[in-house]
Amino acid sequence: MEHASVIFLWIAYLLYAGTFAVFVVQFLTKSPTLTRVGLVVAAVGLVFQTLAIIFRGFSAGHVPFVGAYESLVMVAWSIVLVWHVLESFTRMRAVGLYVLPVVLILLTVAWVEYKPPVQLVPALRSDIVILHVIVLLIAIGCLYVAGGAGIIYLIEEALLRRRMAGGVLGRLPSLGSLEKLIYHATLLGLPFLTAGMLAGIIRAETFNVPHWWVDPMVLLALFAWALYAVLLWGRMRADWVGSRIAWLALTGLVVLLVIRFAAVPYLSGFHTYGG
Repeated sequence: MEHASVIFLWIAYLLYAGTFAVFVVQFLTKSPTLTRVGLVVAAVGLVFQTLAIIFRGFSAGHVPFVGAYESLVMVAWSIVLVWHVLESFTRMRAVGLYVLPVVLILLTVAWVEYKPPVQLVPALRSDIVILHVIVLLIAIGCLYVAGGAGIIYLIEEALLRRRMAGGVLGRLPSLGSLEKLIYHATLLGLPFLTAGMLAGIIRAETFNVPHWWVDPMVLLALFAWALYAVLLWGRMRADWVGSRIAWLALTGLVVLLVIRFAAVPYLSGFHTYGG
């Protein structure tokens, strides 16, 4: 089954790369037909990636989230899934052009880190751990999209201020659409982030993990949660708009990247076994 999983993931990778090429052409030509073609090809890629994850899970005997390869594949999958869900709400189809490079980079790094499936260590053999991981993956997918939209927003705003948004640059999504995407992605992601953190706390208390509340990863996660909570509060209660929420989304993205690529492998005292 692992052989089939690898084949399916390669097919998904190629379909995502093809989708990105279609979106580049669509960006230059503004052809609505190419937009629809790209969305369909990406959806087929998502199906193949889902099959790859399922077959990997059967081969490993557990939900595949252990180590760099499995976790990066799952993060890439969650980003594509969240992109499709948010696209159906916001109708911002140009976002795929900026989401897919991130997905392709994550999958490329995953291939570099590929290892055959292994059995779960005792510390991970728990339903609460699986719940913790699954809901956090969904949250990460949402919040990565929000952070990416924040980056595009700030770039476009800077270009507009310098009156440099003509030509190709003028084909970027509108600031209003990007702001809407940031808000909806965060609104969807924060409840999952909250649920994932609560599941992690329950797991730490159940297994009597010492001093879990001062672990660098826990502190960074709390900081990220506070950033996104402030973003939503400001957007809904204080009418914050524009670059303020874009900067918050970008800062949250930076914190999430630090968690994944610094805290998990190097700083955390009890998350390192996940790679």
